[in-house]
Amino acid sequence: MQVTFWGTRGSIAKAGPTTVRYGGNTSCVSVRTEGGTLLVLDCGTGIHELGQVLVNGGGPADGHLLIGHTHWDHIQGLPFFAPMFQPGNVWQVYGPRGLDTSIDKALAGQMQYTYFPVQLLDFDATIQYHDLVEGHFEIDDVSVTTQYLHHPALTLGYRIEADGVTLVYSTDHEPIVAAELGPVGLEAANREEARHVAFLRDADLVIHDAQYLAEEYPAKVGWGHSTVEYAVDVAGAAEARRLALFHHDPTRTDDAVDALVARARARARENGFTGEVFAAAEGTTVTLTSTGAPESSRVIDTARRAPALAELPRAVLIAVGNAEADAALHEAARAEGFDALACGDFDDVLYIVRTKQPPIVVLEAMPDRSLDELADDAREIVESYPEGATVAYVTTTTPPPNEIRPEITDWLVWPASQSHLRTKLRAWLLRRACRWQSAARPVNESERVTALWNLGILDTESEARFDRYTAVARSTFDVPIALVTFVDTDRQWFKSHVGIDVTETTRDESMCAHAILGSDVFVVTDALDDDRFADNPHVARGLRMRFYAGVPLTLPDGNRVGALCIMDHRPRVLDDRQVQRLRDLGRMVEAELQADAVA
Repeated sequence: MQVTFWGTRGSIAKAGPTTVRYGGNTSCVSVRTEGGTLLVLDCGTGIHELGQVLVNGGGPADGHLLIGHTHWDHIQGLPFFAPMFQPGNVWQVYGPRGLDTSIDKALAGQMQYTYFPVQLLDFDATIQYHDLVEGHFEIDDVSVTTQYLHHPALTLGYRIEADGVTLVYSTDHEPIVAAELGPVGLEAANREEARHVAFLRDADLVIHDAQYLAEEYPAKVGWGHSTVEYAVDVAGAAEARRLALFHHDPTRTDDAVDALVARARARARENGFTGEVFAAAEGTTVTLTSTGAPESSRVIDTARRAPALAELPRAVLIAVGNAEADAALHEAARAEGFDALACGDFDDVLYIVRTKQPPIVVLEAMPDRSLDELADDAREIVESYPEGATVAYVTTTTPPPNEIRPEITDWLVWPASQSHLRTKLRAWLLRRACRWQSAARPVNESERVTALWNLGILDTESEARFDRYTAVARSTFDVPIALVTFVDTDRQWFKSHVGIDVTETTRDESMCAHAILGSDVFVVTDALDDDRFADNPHVARGLRMRFYAGVPLTLPDGNRVGALCIMDHRPRVLDDRQVQRLRDLGRMVEAELQADAVA
């Protein structure tokens, strides 16, 4: 995979003698796979030079343009991108879906007559536009994962996997925590930071926003950008192999960027991060080469799926005692066309949730209430609304540690700008309207599937020795459904199924496919309130499943081939004793499989 930087500057282009080495053009990066697929990440002013190279190369100049967000510094080069004006070229353009607009309309805004002499419709190339939400999709030989970043506009990061390597493009992202926590502290800080680390996990190259220094950040809080120190820490926590510092501040000279790199490398050494750290420079090409055979897998197209916005009331319940935060949230709600519902005490909250069914509830995290108590309140709200709700808490301090609290969807750190509040409302509603993620493929997928087939157990008749474990699980945990499942290439097959009649489902619908990604019990307390599963057909329709717990079934060679799982139609929480009991039952099923392998 060839990754080339065409624009590395943030906020505004900065040409001149002080930006010669690292460049003055705004964000644009091209990616060329071994199979020839061309991806272009963002179209800041750097895309002009890329366009000249493409049209002078002879032959068609086709490709895919992935836009992180539509702030000027990421789109202002589009009207100057020469391949768009050549008949015969074909371009697919992707960008974040808005609540009331599409990516093509957003791009057309900067090309209106008042601002520019050429209109979007004047392009001669064949152009197709695709609105994206969080999820996965494929482009030719490339698998793409999208995830919202923390910026005062709906912004997507892109995780690109092809040729056996992974590139993550994560620019215009602000830390959720203000303190410098280091790589270990970041992953444990809170859910959003852990989510960001997971997005970058094991990448061969991370291109990350690094606009500010730590001492500059206090004056820039809420502007939506990272510090150099944070970029190094999060890359270290994710165990990335290379880190490209990106989105250089327009006031940063070449010499200042040199100093920034020296600081970043010193921090990497202090924290034990052994990956390569460098500053992105215009004209530089980085070659990413796989160290093993690339995994081929199919991912379900969730990022381009139209969210069910029409089925949700555009309403938000605001129960915040902080007068300034309350007023700001109401102002943001009005600006985004939300019906802002105010209330008094918690009983009022529950009454409004039951009667009005707002998809978003924003509460205040009171200092005299523990995290467990807040989670209990959130759970009661979720259970009061049959379709589930997004429950967010306003806090004036760093969000609590990353403990498992699935009832609490998000934390809003106050004070926050109007842009930030409006973006939060958009993201909450879009996530609520489109929530279903298929599981990633394990890194050893081909070996794992081979080990499963070698068992000779797929598509065999039911056996009492497996049925007894599902019967015990069903009785022990008082659940209607218990299964012994095996995750095949594109399906999950049930060796034992108590409580349902079907013998298999697609892998994309499988929670056991998520369970085999870890080594311990995988629990979904309430699937309706989990962004990964709320729109799963077995949750939203059909079985109406709310609770899942599965222990992966691991063979002696380490391959996890399936799971022993339990499911319920109501939200559940397992205590430590119950989790251990499920582990024990899983080990017993593994013993049966090991006996088969020996035989």
